Amino acid sequence: MQLELVSHVNGDGDLLDAWFRYYLRLGVSSFRLIVHGPEEENRTLYALKDKYPVVIEDSYETPFHSEEKARRLNKLLTRLRGRWLMLVDSDEFVEFPYGSIETMTRVLKLMGRNAFSAPMVQHLTADGTLETPALIDDPFRIFPLCSVDLYQRMHVKASIAKHPLFFCTDQTAIREGGNHNCPFGNTTSSLRGVTHHFKFRRTVHNRLDDRINSAHPYRHESVQFREYLEGNGNRLPLDGAFPYSRRELFRRGLLERFTFTTVFRHLSRVTANVKVPAVFERAHSSAEKKR
Repeated sequence: MQLELVSHVNGDGDLLDAWFRYYLRLGVSSFRLIVHGPEEENRTLYALKDKYPVVIEDSYETPFHSEEKARRLNKLLTRLRGRWLMLVDSDEFVEFPYGSIETMTRVLKLMGRNAFSAPMVQHLTADGTLETPALIDDPFRIFPLCSVDLYQRMHVKASIAKHPLFFCTDQTAIREGGNHNCPFGNTTSSLRGVTHHFKFRRTVHNRLDDRINSAHPYRHESVQFREYLEGNGNRLPLDGAFPYSRRELFRRGLLERFTFTTVFRHLSRVTANVKVPAVFERAHSSAEKKR
């Protein structure tokens, strides 16, 4: 199966090598990239592009705007119709409830769905600081802690929804320049994955400042992030954080495979009066405890 990953990339040179290797292991066959910003900001990407199956589809240096990002991504999608795609940012590492993307797409086809939800889990260093290496070989080791409510604890109202995998139909189009929403023309499943988000690194202050000074519609979120960090000694809140493990993600229901419960949950979402029978909820709970 040929599966391509699409991304709008600017910077993230400390993560890129690990990012490429991670998705190759999952089954990505090539990376179709739109590069934003001057070559100096993306020098690591240009140094790595011949090491990996990378295609630079587009590049531009005008000030960032989410509408422009969406326009360029949608233009690229018109050339990739009729195939499964990953759409992620270069600081996002998606984990699926199945071991490969190919298995994940097979399950989605069986369910009659062509998109997949994987909400963000934020990753933190062990002490909550932003001090990270210049090159990050293994982000899961450098950022061992997970948080599902970090934004709320930082008093920031920001979406954690993500839809990183979908089949590109003739009607598929992304909105708002990213994958926070299910693409137009697609139908998401009731299964869940995790988008591991490695945002809070040594580079975060520069990124926040760039966003604040841009025309981005959600730049106010960056103001709130910066205010929290400045008021808390550049440390993230560790309350509620837990050590990363695949087993723990399943135990918490953050990763969810196809089960009787997921079928009934889907039915309850599309039919307001349908409830998940208690027997299936108990069976699911018992199965998770044994996992």
